[in-house]
Amino acid sequence: MRRQLQILQAVPNSYFLIKSIKADQAALEAFFRQMAEEMGVAGDRLRFLPRVPAETVHRANLAIADVVLDTFPYTGATTTLETLWMGIPLVTQVGEQFAARNSYTMLKNVGVEAGIAWSAEEYVEWGIRLGTDPALRQQISWQLQRSRHTSPLWNARQFTRDLEAAYEQMWQRSR
Repeated sequence: MRRQLQILQAVPNSYFLIKSIKADQAALEAFFRQMAEEMGVAGDRLRFLPRVPAETVHRANLAIADVVLDTFPYTGATTTLETLWMGIPLVTQVGEQFAARNSYTMLKNVGVEAGIAWSAEEYVEWGIRLGTDPALRQQISWQLQRSRHTSPLWNARQFTRDLEAAYEQMWQRSR
């Protein structure tokens, strides 16, 4: 959260949208507001959303983002896929463990290098750069939209064929 607040400090007119996953929304908000205050970020730059089970509401909330700041060390999975499919630039930090490499793998599969950070400092740098450079955000958005037609990440038919071939190989080896 501190890295995200550093980005918020450096990007004028930005705010941080936080979707709750906890039952105690008030405690979550108090925790984040205290952290923001300690870092000199005005509390009104944090916006909190209650958890809503409707997919349409979730995607509508995601669609208002200019940039999505991934979590660390547990990076996104489904939300990362949705973010990339919607053409929204993502900032992620790559870690050592599997859970810290999900978003990195997805970005690589769609051919996007921008937003991939190998350190906390680089994460903040990417967040600031993407937050302040609308032309770069647009370029990445176009790249993500084009990837829908070219990336193996979105090619369900090929994935199914490859999976079937793997099952066939396993079955042949077990005989």
